[in-house]
Amino acid sequence: MRILRLGAWTVLALVIFELCTREVARRSISEMLLGDRHTLWTLVLLAVVAAVTGVLASPGGGGQDGAPKRRRIAAFLFAALFAAGVAAQIHLGARLQSDGFYYFAYLRSIAFDGDVEFTNDYKLLGLGDKAHLFNPTPTGYAQSAWTIGPAIVWAPFFAAAHPIAGRLAAGGADVSTNGISYPYRQAVCIAGLFYALLGCWFTYKLTTLFFDRRLAAGAVALVICGSFMLWYIVKEPSMTHAPSMAGVAGFVWMWARTHGRRTRLQWALLGLVAGFITLIRWQNALFAILPAYEALTMLVSAARRRDRTVVTATLVAGGIFTACAVVGFIPQMIAWKSIYGSLLAVSPVGPQIRWWDPQLVDILWSARNGLFSWSPILYLGAIGLVVFAVSRPWIGVPALAAIAVMTYFNASIQDWWGSAGYGGRRFEGTLPLFALGVAALVSWLTGVVRRHPLRTVASGGALLVLWNLTLMSAAQDGHVRIGEALSFGEAGAHQARAFHRWFGNPFTYPVSLVFALRNDLPIGSYDLLSSQRFLGDVLRPYGRIDIGTADEPWLEEGWHGAEEGGGVSFRWSSSPATLLIALDHAAPLRVQVRAQAFNYPGASPQLMTPVVNGRRFAPVAVPPEWTTVVFEVEEDAWRAGVNRVTLEFSRTERPADVGLGGDGRLLSAALDYVRVEIIR
Repeated sequence: MRILRLGAWTVLALVIFELCTREVARRSISEMLLGDRHTLWTLVLLAVVAAVTGVLASPGGGGQDGAPKRRRIAAFLFAALFAAGVAAQIHLGARLQSDGFYYFAYLRSIAFDGDVEFTNDYKLLGLGDKAHLFNPTPTGYAQSAWTIGPAIVWAPFFAAAHPIAGRLAAGGADVSTNGISYPYRQAVCIAGLFYALLGCWFTYKLTTLFFDRRLAAGAVALVICGSFMLWYIVKEPSMTHAPSMAGVAGFVWMWARTHGRRTRLQWALLGLVAGFITLIRWQNALFAILPAYEALTMLVSAARRRDRTVVTATLVAGGIFTACAVVGFIPQMIAWKSIYGSLLAVSPVGPQIRWWDPQLVDILWSARNGLFSWSPILYLGAIGLVVFAVSRPWIGVPALAAIAVMTYFNASIQDWWGSAGYGGRRFEGTLPLFALGVAALVSWLTGVVRRHPLRTVASGGALLVLWNLTLMSAAQDGHVRIGEALSFGEAGAHQARAFHRWFGNPFTYPVSLVFALRNDLPIGSYDLLSSQRFLGDVLRPYGRIDIGTADEPWLEEGWHGAEEGGGVSFRWSSSPATLLIALDHAAPLRVQVRAQAFNYPGASPQLMTPVVNGRRFAPVAVPPEWTTVVFEVEEDAWRAGVNRVTLEFSRTERPADVGLGGDGRLLSAALDYVRVEIIR
């Protein structure tokens, strides 16, 4: 058995070495030595087989509750996952990108220049066109709104890449050894995978404090693989989300494991970790709510008992925690001192924080990277965390509080949707807490299934009935040809559209239901109308509907099919023609309509009368050539939410009736776009 385990580890080590070499050095060791370059998935299969062999060859017992065997199983599992993760990164083209460049600048500058002056680093990284980065700080340095923590945790991998780059350069490869070339960049991607797996381990350890090991492992797998986190492990691992999740998971596990019996040394270590995770992402400081809640409950309980000893001890522990958190944060303060001349600083290039205008509903349910709408498993985790808080309030209540505060903070950021990110990426630190919720929900649902097996089976049958109903709808609409061969993928797409038309996105409930009722619209309209409403960003006090280009969600009756001519996409309208304008809030708006009237010899002038939410405004003339027609609408005519703007025209004719061919459509005017902007 020992020989089998040794063989399994040998295979795993060789596979991991081969994959890491391919990613970091862009070389295949197997091809150089054996002349055969195995496919990525062949290597992953080898790793899985080796891991399974190693697990089966691991003897049971040997310690309390078989702990040695569990550790061996975990080691084989994580080795196989690491191999699969590297293969996925290579397959998906993971690389240094997006905000990763700004964190990488810290690492490269410290390692090669011995400073945090990023002017040359930004240029080397291809960021020279971003002029705002080069506005001098009070100390004359380049700007930085990013943290130093990722540079610290990436450093060992960066250091390992340096001799690889040197070896490649010595061999004649076009590889620089100044910290910029691909070995250094790809090493950071490997680091992201490593810290993601470390975060999974800490999350598992946290969850096993309260649940069975298999349930805990399943909950962790569901939360990581079912959320945005997987993207930032295999596609964009150079972002800070993986090390941030790992740090917070370690912090939460340490807090929960020592809850109620923490020594002063453990308070100090917890504070150091709190400071360190804040080095990775600023908002991780909010997880100090967890020990703060614990300390507060201890103080309240001791005060009621008039126990001065406990009060004093708790205050001292809190002071130790705070002091050590500051110590853990010192590296960032030193960097700020160099960059901005102060130990505490706020960079002018970071996004604005609008404490007074949090987009709380959007950040959770919006189709634009909403936390629950993009990662439904976290919706279930949130429900489960409420269940968990009822049974174990000492951890569940502060966990809910931490998620609530993190939600408020993230919702207050100017780009609350995370810009071009995938899903609710700024919630990575909450994933260990959601894992507790998923485990709690699964545990509760397991009991429900045991008590009601027939109803459970009936529910599964109902899903099959729904499948048939959506397929019938697709056939009725002509998307599926009865009696002909059927593509599962194509039919499934039309079935999904039918389901969405009837029910919308269930993971936007109850918000989408309220939206539909309030605006007298189908449930599915919430996805695009709400998330793309105008005036939601103070930096964009305007909005535009491009008629003729992906405009269906904004149009109601009175429109003909999309057309294109002379480089312009447009639609002809009849009269009346109604469109929907979704607004974040009411405001006095200037409405611009680029249109041309339907014209023919002897036609009378075309007039367009705007009607906003039932209020009529003065008619405006629409010339026969493309013209931007403008009218203004007072604030009290609009409302937050969906507004119906109806355009009534003075004449509508069929081209066939006025000698212009055989077109029998009723035409009033062609519209190119409708644009609104706040009147200043």
